[in-house]
Amino acid sequence: VIVRKSTATVLHEIAELVFDSRSVPWLVLMCERAMTDPEPQLRAAAMTLTWHLAEHLPNAFLGDARKGSRALRRLPSRTDPLFAEVYLLQCKLLPVATRLAEDRSPAVRLAVAAQCDRLCNALGDHWFSVIIDLLQALIGDTDERVRGEAMLCMPRLVDSVLSGTFSSSASSAATNVLESLLPLAMKLIKDPSASVRVSLATACGELLTLLVGLTSQEEIFQAPGDGSGSVGVELSSDSEFLADLRQQKKHIDETLIPLVQKLLHDTDPEVTSAALRAVTNASRGNVREISSKRRSGRTHSMSFDDDTISVSSQFSYASIERKEPVFIPVLSENQVLRLLPTLSDLSENPQWRVRQSAVEIVPALLGCTHLLETRSEIAKLCIQLMDDEVDAVRRTAAECLCLGGGSLARHGEDDGGQWISAIVIPQLRKCSESQNCKQRMLGLKMIEVILLNSMCPPTKNKARTVVTDSDGKEAAIPPLKAILDIAGSLSEDRVVNVRLNVGRVFAGIGHHPVLEEDELNFIVDVVEKQLSTEQAKEKGRDRDVVYFAKQAISVVRSRTEDTSLSQDDASLSLASTATSN
Repeated sequence: VIVRKSTATVLHEIAELVFDSRSVPWLVLMCERAMTDPEPQLRAAAMTLTWHLAEHLPNAFLGDARKGSRALRRLPSRTDPLFAEVYLLQCKLLPVATRLAEDRSPAVRLAVAAQCDRLCNALGDHWFSVIIDLLQALIGDTDERVRGEAMLCMPRLVDSVLSGTFSSSASSAATNVLESLLPLAMKLIKDPSASVRVSLATACGELLTLLVGLTSQEEIFQAPGDGSGSVGVELSSDSEFLADLRQQKKHIDETLIPLVQKLLHDTDPEVTSAALRAVTNASRGNVREISSKRRSGRTHSMSFDDDTISVSSQFSYASIERKEPVFIPVLSENQVLRLLPTLSDLSENPQWRVRQSAVEIVPALLGCTHLLETRSEIAKLCIQLMDDEVDAVRRTAAECLCLGGGSLARHGEDDGGQWISAIVIPQLRKCSESQNCKQRMLGLKMIEVILLNSMCPPTKNKARTVVTDSDGKEAAIPPLKAILDIAGSLSEDRVVNVRLNVGRVFAGIGHHPVLEEDELNFIVDVVEKQLSTEQAKEKGRDRDVVYFAKQAISVVRSRTEDTSLSQDDASLSLASTATSN
């Protein structure tokens, strides 16, 4: 067995280095022998060898050994004389995968289910229907692991078919794959295995991302050209493709959204959480990645550089690219409205992890909305869970409410500042005035999240929020000033943990560039007053409050000193320049 395993490893390496068509029949024979091996692990390895060899078949006829094995060639066109030779070899490889899909060992069938999309990519569009039938059988397998893996493979297979759409016949195949597999997916919603339903929820999220991304892809294709005329030619050749896209997108409203809604009501919390993650990920679909796949397919080139963009700064007010957002809103306004009642029900679920997952979706949903009424309903979900009995749920709800403004800024509008002024600051004020010390501490946490993630526009921005003073007079001030005032009002709180968190938050945000000289001076005044008050107490003085207050003063003063030094250096530079002139 050890020798055969070593041989299988070597065969995989040889398959990558095939540049002579005379060696291919021997490798096909090795695949056929591996699928009859008595060891299940080696039969499973035969599936990997099969798609690996199929992927490198064109290199055996058209490849250049000097470019290496990673320079994969595409299949020759049907009019090419070499196409018949490659096709006949594929006819020998496909039965290997078909037989392995019917293997008595679940481990072997699992390997086939996990790699159907790879085989689809390797064999080309003329084998789409056969591989779809193969996956259909695996989705209905008797083993729950095989069913789950087949479901996870389904979005990848659909993506492979869509990426291989170069003609009207292939476009029809892309539509057929959805119509063939989605009815089977619907049946799995009642599967007795929770792990299969989790896989179903994950697959639905990936399909939502893919299919709704086609809408934005269609808009990209219909964008005006640069005057060269190349875009117009491309659009005219894609008219049938775009018509098929519109046909495919009907599955979103008719199948996928209802399916996800049913999964959100599943009795198993793991399934519910997976469905929530699916909607969240779908709402952040990276359209550029989908578009890059389509464009790379159009030019028949294989690219190994992933054109993805980091999501780490997607919420930042300062880093949002407003003219051309990286993340295009995926769900429509109506689709979001359909999900809200379900999310409201989940916010009252007895499982605290489900409640937490229900609110984590808020920033993503806000990026898909334009109507104030819809945004207000989404905000209510966060506000409701900010009073939850579990600390983790409260913190998550508060953070998502604060981060929502970054999602609104993706529309190319200046909605982020309005969200902070109209939604977040009133809730902040409510927390700071609460009789519950946990709510007051939660308000400080919100201030930290807002400023560290650049959710609040700087003072020089035109955004304003209305505040009412002790005399009942209203005034319009910058949101940043209103937020700092709320934090400062808690510096003399009767609860020690609240007072020490004021200094801790100020120390954490003191280095942030959104704070200018006036804001830094305000922080120093507040913390110095807190420090003097705390030190004046003969009894009850808390050393932690003193420590964080001193830390905040140190951070802010080092920042102001650095600013003044840089200004002095600039003045000296200007003076020396004037003297030399």
